[in-house]
Amino acid sequence: MKRFICGLFASIGLLCIIFPGPITVGLPYVLGGAMVLAGILYCIAYFRKGGAWVDHSVELANGFVLLTVGIVFIIHGSESIGPMGTTWAIIGIRKASKSLSRAIQAIGTKAVSFGSFAEFLIRMTFSSMLLLYPTEKFEGHIILLGLDLIAVSIRLTKRCSPALDGEE
Repeated sequence: MKRFICGLFASIGLLCIIFPGPITVGLPYVLGGAMVLAGILYCIAYFRKGGAWVDHSVELANGFVLLTVGIVFIIHGSESIGPMGTTWAIIGIRKASKSLSRAIQAIGTKAVSFGSFAEFLIRMTFSSMLLLYPTEKFEGHIILLGLDLIAVSIRLTKRCSPALDGEE
């Protein structure tokens, strides 16, 4: 199953690199549909809990938000690319912050981590570009997503199969 997932990530990544334009056009519908489905599932799970409604109110709230935003993406189609890009940029900036935090922690332990600082600079640069130009830079980020998915699939493959590292 893990090999299938690795292959799926690599295939989706390759499609993102080869066809960023068509993927950008279809993304509001695909992502919107997935959000609607997830929102419905969250809401169903909440109401099935019975007496534990108060304890799981976050699930219901998340479900309604996903459902609402998903419907908006589907209705507005390509006009949703700007808000999607802005959201993606904010997520990237939050990840950049975590990378910088790791770099600072490494300095505190006297183990300088150039990798975390480089990751911070790259994430911050691309996220800032997407934040300032969400529609114009979206296709470029689809290509970066493709590269990231391929890298993830390679890391997962190596983790699942040490023999691929030449240990046969």
